[in-house]
This record gives sequence, C-alpha cells and structure tokens, in this order.
Amino acid sequence: MAKRCRICGRNFPTDIALKTHLKENHKGYYYGVRLAPVIALIMLIAALLMILPPGGMTATITSQTTLTVTPPTLPTHTAQTQSSRRPAPYFELPEIDELGLTGRIIKLSSFAGKPVFLEFMSPTCPHCLRMAPIVKELEEKYGDKIIFISIVYPSGGIDYASKVLAKEGLDWLHVVDEKGAAFDAYGVTGTPTYVILDDDHVEVKRIIGETSREALEEAILSVIS
Repeated sequence: MAKRCRICGRNFPTDIALKTHLKENHKGYYYGVRLAPVIALIMLIAALLMILPPGGMTATITSQTTLTVTPPTLPTHTAQTQSSRRPAPYFELPEIDELGLTGRIIKLSSFAGKPVFLEFMSPTCPHCLRMAPIVKELEEKYGDKIIFISIVYPSGGIDYASKVLAKEGLDWLHVVDEKGAAFDAYGVTGTPTYVILDDDHVEVKRIIGETSREALEEAILSVIS
C-alpha cells in the first residue's frame, strides 16, 4: 500500500521512502513531531518550578517536619549525668497527692540544712513512669536522709496527675508547676530530669533522661555519705 505525504500529497512505495522524503523536504514537520514530547516535558518542569516555594521540595519537607514536632521527652539511650556546683533556684509550689491539690504550699527553704532529691516529671511522660518504681524504691530506702520532691508539670491536667500518683503509689512530696516556672528556673527542657542538692541546697549532680537505679543511688550517696 502506497504511503502518502500529509504535507504535499505525494505517494511513496514504503515507509522508509516517505521518511526520507520528510527529512529532506519537510524538516520542520519531521523534527517537530519527534521533539514535541520533550518540549512538553520541559514546559511542565518549568511550570512546577514556578509554583514551588523557595528551596523546592526540600523546603516543603522541612515545613512538614516542623509541624509534627512534639514537646521533647528524653529516651532511654540519651541519659546524661552532669556535675555542677551552683545554688539551687528557690521555689514554692502547691502540693498534690493522689486525691488532688492538698492546699499546702511547699517551699524549698523549708528543708534548709537537708539534702534534696528533685525529680522533674510529667504524668504523661512514658520515661517518667518507667522510672517511677526505681525512684519509689530509693525514696523508701533513703527518705530519712534526703528529701524527695517531685516537681510535676501537669500535662493532662491536675486530676489526671493525681490518678497517676495513686495508680503508681507515689506517696512522697509532689508539687505542681503549672506555669513551668521551676522548670525554667532550673533549665529543665526534658523529662525526667533529676537534680541532686546538698544540705546547702547547692546543685551537685544532674541526671537527664531514663537511667539505672545504680546511677541514681550513686548521686544520692554523694550528698548523704
């Protein structure tokens, strides 16, 4: 079957003969048909680049990551121990127990001359809850030699915090830091954080994150031995 040129109407016996004719006599048509898909792809890419924000896809991914960031809690493997010698910031905060707020105000100055074990925790922090039995065991063993005070940031609310205290059997001193004032004063950015004060209420050691019973006990012994 003869092959007919769409441009000039001439007939050719084979596809090859028609192709040769187009290349020699109608170059614009011949090459335009083959380059059209490439040109269309280039135009599409250019259009996408115009509508993307500065930085392209990297900027978009960064924005999405920022939106999903949650307040930090420190995982087990990031536990850190720090030694320092600085006066502990003063605080006075309302006491909480398994029934709710007790109506008492607990002041650090009330324990002058006694070493203090401070725990900064949150009832919704899974790392704090895993550490709770360890702190409870140490309080039962050393509570007559060092004052245990847990400073609670009540995420989930006061009632929820009280329920956690009741469920876990945490019966030493707990105070509520609703505005995060004590957290800020002590520079605490993650939970749990443990701050050990000597009998002059000077910070001797700080442990950040989940840690071992041995590490906490060693920190306690450093101020009561």
